[in-house]
Amino acid sequence: MPDFFAVLGQYIEYFPLLALVCLLLAGLNVPFSEDLIIISGAVLSQKNPAMLLPNLAAIYAGVLISDFIAYWIGTRVRKGALSSRRIRKLVPEARLEKMQYYLDRYGIWTFIICRFIPFGVRNTLFITSGLTGLRLKFFALYDIIAATISVNTLYFLVYNFGDDIAGHYKTTGIILLAAGLITAAFLFLIKKRKLKSEGPKT
Repeated sequence: MPDFFAVLGQYIEYFPLLALVCLLLAGLNVPFSEDLIIISGAVLSQKNPAMLLPNLAAIYAGVLISDFIAYWIGTRVRKGALSSRRIRKLVPEARLEKMQYYLDRYGIWTFIICRFIPFGVRNTLFITSGLTGLRLKFFALYDIIAATISVNTLYFLVYNFGDDIAGHYKTTGIILLAAGLITAAFLFLIKKRKLKSEGPKT
């Protein structure tokens, strides 16, 4: 199997554009991994240091614009310009309520912590921010600070320590994803059994 980073390295001059497009799509809940894009940019920059700033700038732009897209979607739903039913399918109401609780109680710390949690948690936070009417200036401040911390941490860890960090990070991500899928399946079975025990509504 060809090395992913070796293949990508052949087209490194196009990586900033690719990263930007993928991150923008992620803001629309298309399942592109923000972490994998950051890791890829850092590894490619390590192999070609001249691309460090272009890659990092494209990642920053994509991350922030993506976050604002999700926030904008939340504001449109709150104002009735978009159907809330579609958003509820993408983001369960229980998750929105939990995120709103953390946002109200912890403010910026919710942004900082959630930026390090993958698998849809970030977009849930940004959509919730728009739904609950968090003012744009506060959203921008919180998000820029949190994104600066998380992007720099991951990018420069991988850039300075190389493929070992990337490998461990991906392994951890796979383990967390598997655990998340198992948990989701377990909760689904519990809910299904509960609905079955309640029987049809009359």
